[in-house]
Formats: sequence, C-alpha cells, structure tokens
Amino acid sequence: MNSEFKQTVFNQMVLKQMKVKKMIVKKLPILLVTASLTFLSACTSISDNNTGDAAVEDRTGDGASANGEGYEGQTGGYNDSGMGDGSAVNGQSTGDDPLADPNSPLSIRTIYFEYDSTMINSEGQSALNAHAEYLSLNPTQQLIVEGHTDERGTREYNLSLGERRGRAVVDFLTASGVSGQQLEVRSYGEENPVALDHSESAWQLNRRVELLY
Repeated sequence: MNSEFKQTVFNQMVLKQMKVKKMIVKKLPILLVTASLTFLSACTSISDNNTGDAAVEDRTGDGASANGEGYEGQTGGYNDSGMGDGSAVNGQSTGDDPLADPNSPLSIRTIYFEYDSTMINSEGQSALNAHAEYLSLNPTQQLIVEGHTDERGTREYNLSLGERRGRAVVDFLTASGVSGQQLEVRSYGEENPVALDHSESAWQLNRRVELLY
C-alpha cells in the first residue's frame, strides 16, 4: 500500500515538472522577445540622452560672435587695407615725411637777403644746414632754388641778382655735401613779389630765395 502511494506521488510530481517545462518552453520565445525589446529600449534611451547633451552647445550664438571679433566691423581688427588699426593708406604712413612736419627745421624754406646782397645770414645758414643734411641722406631728392629780388633796379639787373642769390645757396649746399645734380637754380628777379607794397617792410620780404622740393 505504501509502495503504491509513493509511486503515485512520484508520478504526479513528474507530471507537474513536465507541465512546468512545457510552460517554460512555450513562454521562452515571449520572454526572449520581451528581453530584446527591453534591451533595445534601453539603447534608444541612452542614445537620446547623448544626443541631448551634444545639443546643449550652441555654435550659432555667442561662439560665432566671438569668432567674428577683431575682423569685419570691429575697431582694431583687420580691414580692407590689410592693416591692423586702419590708419594707413596703401601700406604707407603719412607721418614719417620730415618735409611735411611743420616743427621740422626743413619747414623753413625761405632764405632772406639784405638789399643788393648775396650774403647768407646766420639764420639762413642754420636752415640750409638742415636741408643739406636731408638732401645728403636722400640722394634722389631734387630741390629747386628760386632767386627773387625787390622791385628796385632794372629788370635785367634783378634777374641777374636773383640768379646770384640762388647760386650762393647752391654753393652753400654743395659745400655741405649735397650733389649738384640734386639742385636746380631759377631766377625770377622782381617778377614774383610776395608783398606788393612799395615799402622797406615789403622789400625785405621780396629779397629772398625759396626752396622748392
């Protein structure tokens, strides 16, 4: 009796195990599909999170503005001339020419003379020393020396006097080292006065040599 009972119990247990195995086998594809879907869902979530992090950086806002500073439309940046500060024209500065400097001794370009004289006074010599130095350092620079007189005397005499005054200036410059090929003398006599009055003060202004670069 006991033996039959044990056998019956054992058979029932075997049947239950077989049913459980059958259920597992039936549900296994469903479990695999569910697991696959769960894995894919997790991957998709991770991908979305990474994409969101990259989208935080905005390259069309402040970044583009920072790259634009110092170039177009910015003070001190590059401009069409190619210069950093935009103050030059064609790559050349206009402040380096001593002939254009009103404070330079080269700005003195009129030498005055006494009546009927070709003697260069001390002020004229000081001015001519500066011009001689400049011309010596710039051997391609040309200088026109124009001689003038006041209205007294004949036209022919004043043309000759203007010529001699110009020659006196040229002699001074060449003695100071300037090449004679840089110099040209012209005489206008009394023809080009700067003062039109018939007085000593006007005549003093007309007795002159002008230096023209």
